[in-house]
Amino acid sequence: MNGTLLFSRLFATAGGSPKNTSFKVFDKSSKLLQRSKFAKLHPELSRRKDYLRDEIAIKTIERLAFITRPMDNLLDFGSNAGNFLNQLSTVTTIPENSDEVDVKIIEQLNKDKEIVRSKIKKLTMLDSSRDLVYRDKDVAQDVKFPGEVVRIVSDEENFSNEVFREENQYDAVISNLSMHWINDLPETLSHVHKILKKDGFFMATLFGGDTLYELRTSLQLAELERKGGIAPRVSPLVHLNDVGSLLTRAGFSMLTIDSEDIVVGGFPDIVSVCEDLQIMGENNSILSRSYLDRDVLIAADQIYRSLHGEPEGLPATFSIVFFIGWKN
Repeated sequence: MNGTLLFSRLFATAGGSPKNTSFKVFDKSSKLLQRSKFAKLHPELSRRKDYLRDEIAIKTIERLAFITRPMDNLLDFGSNAGNFLNQLSTVTTIPENSDEVDVKIIEQLNKDKEIVRSKIKKLTMLDSSRDLVYRDKDVAQDVKFPGEVVRIVSDEENFSNEVFREENQYDAVISNLSMHWINDLPETLSHVHKILKKDGFFMATLFGGDTLYELRTSLQLAELERKGGIAPRVSPLVHLNDVGSLLTRAGFSMLTIDSEDIVVGGFPDIVSVCEDLQIMGENNSILSRSYLDRDVLIAADQIYRSLHGEPEGLPATFSIVFFIGWKN
């Protein structure tokens, strides 16, 4: 284990201009290799560790089911392995011994999936990783998606790509847990706004500022103890108020923004947390990154247990920011 970790740089500055800026925070070639590795070499393992993206895809479907505006032509921007399509085409089963409330929730979820499936005539999936975007192309689904599916392999910041060439073409754009690796988020949001039709909407999720606070605090304290300082591993994370500023500057209106913490528990040690992040392709890829040595990692594990440990294991908190913005 080399100790590289996830920490997402979600934006350069909320007050920066959305145009004519150039931010270089991430090593994009390294990030592409990190995201593609397990999808290519161990696809089954990659699927098992997609639990967070799958959960967010379900929450996105539930929110889309409430929207009455057309979404015939929908772009999944930074689609990862197509978790949105996969969940849309899966019938959620009711576990044994479920109570009445659980049964109603699952029945409603399956209705929501049916509603959203019927609305989308064309689904375009764009992602920089070919191995991810095609990982599940031939995997059998419970329900065949009735619309057309187009897969495009391209860097999300390549604004000359075909998805950006024509303005006012998409009824809706979604993006789930992928925009945190974009160097220039304001510019990207501006281009997303341009390709939406009038009255179209952009619905997305981002990692919020408290994501993995247990891991971050443990690493910082361990490095202070063993090294006398903190290496530049952690890049800024977005906060709720920052999202509103970014979307407004990009031209979006009628904003709805909220957040939710998802706590994944039961990790036996800090290495297990790091391994899950690595398999997800969420290792650190900032240009100024450095590697953790074994001594710091051992100290961080003890601090993690002391500060955040629970009887069933170590928790990892993912703070998710949900938002939707409309184009007038």
